[in-house]
Amino acid sequence: MTPYQRIINALEGKPTDILPYIDGFDCLEARLTFFGPQVMRAPWEEMALLEAELFQSDWIIVPAPLNIPGSPGIFCDILAEDETHLLARTFFQGVWYWRKKPYYAKAIQNPVKEVDDLDKIPDPDWEALRKRIKALRDPIKKLKDRGYFVTMEGKGAFEAAWMLFRGLENTWMDIIDYPELIKKMSDRAVEAIIKLGLMVAEECEVDGIWITDDLGTQSAPYFSPETYRRLFQENHRKIVEAFHQRGLKVTFHSHGNVMPLFPDFVEVGFDSVDPLDSYDGMDLSKLKKEFGDRITLKGGISCTIGQMTPGELEAHIKETVKIGGERRFILSGAGGVPPEMSLENFNCYRELIQKARRGNLD
Repeated sequence: MTPYQRIINALEGKPTDILPYIDGFDCLEARLTFFGPQVMRAPWEEMALLEAELFQSDWIIVPAPLNIPGSPGIFCDILAEDETHLLARTFFQGVWYWRKKPYYAKAIQNPVKEVDDLDKIPDPDWEALRKRIKALRDPIKKLKDRGYFVTMEGKGAFEAAWMLFRGLENTWMDIIDYPELIKKMSDRAVEAIIKLGLMVAEECEVDGIWITDDLGTQSAPYFSPETYRRLFQENHRKIVEAFHQRGLKVTFHSHGNVMPLFPDFVEVGFDSVDPLDSYDGMDLSKLKKEFGDRITLKGGISCTIGQMTPGELEAHIKETVKIGGERRFILSGAGGVPPEMSLENFNCYRELIQKARRGNLD
């Protein structure tokens, strides 16, 4: 099977030759640690290909239409950059700051400061943004020609609103004080994500979109299921319907303990949900029993692997693969390999993963 066939089969509940898998490094700092500064100067597609081959991943994610806070992506304008820092402006005129090492990212200028500011923000020049997509065509074709499953990265109903308009802290408070503003921001932000994502899909050979939307702490979601349904669920449904109509897969990502929201994710119609990290309180075994025949579970490998010994890594991977099973499961890291993982443990981790994928981890 090609990597593409492996992922498609997993998303559709069909058998695969080996366990489907996607993984990588968790931030710019980790890539710098393991690849070095010379490689970091390469085009994004060369780095993506190198990372996929290093991990033997089946899936590659394209930095568009929006992959903040990972990096600005092609639809943001770089204002300043050197070896250690980066500033970029979003297509709705917010400004983000990145420190490359140690990695740190934050919105430092939010375009919605007052409740009525949202209506004053002009729409982006959509056709000017469309022209930028041409830079993605050849790189994506190169990845597709290698047989990879290739998705875009976008933001969900909560993240899109706070990342593009209001900032995280203000958005949390607005859910209580100004829920009507939250709904309006989410509507407008999701409309933009869909519009730009469909532009990419029209111009390039992508297979779907990976929607990131962290919705919780380690103990609970940021808000109740009732609040999620009232403010955000319909916009998630709009995302799923828009891309499904184009024949594309829609996968959903949320860190935090979102167990109470999981039935709603399934009801919306996402093809898969990740990262299902036990460190966040996610119970993979329970999710497999309750939803494993209705949605593909993706993840299971904890973000704490950087602190594990080789023996702990082996036990963790073995248990995760056992619970995930052979159908509707894609093995993947919750945060990727962190910069603090030793090279020795990294090589051990890679070897254990490949054995586990083939059922050879006794």
